[in-house]
Amino acid sequence: MSGIQQQVQNKQTIKRKKKASTNAIREIKNEQKSTKNIIPVAPFQRLVQEITKDHGGELRIKNEAYQALQTASEDFLVDIFRRSNRCAIHENRETIQPKDLILARELGQNTSY
Repeated sequence: MSGIQQQVQNKQTIKRKKKASTNAIREIKNEQKSTKNIIPVAPFQRLVQEITKDHGGELRIKNEAYQALQTASEDFLVDIFRRSNRCAIHENRETIQPKDLILARELGQNTSY
């Protein structure tokens, strides 16, 4: 075997290591592109039913109402996590802490002047 053939074989067996964050970034990009629900439908419906029982007895809720509630809830959660992530980045951190969520919630409240 010539020297060139050995080099080609050696290059084929060497696998490059990927950064740990590569998979996370790929997952984030895929989730951002998708339009599916983040929270599974059945557990969300059970949660809504439990809350309505605690606050007003038995209510009948249409599927369209569940979908609207779930869409609004997920939009709110994504927005508050996005804002809390910006708060963490502002403090040169990568991890969201409870104080970031509190600050993001307070900054996001509508104020009337």
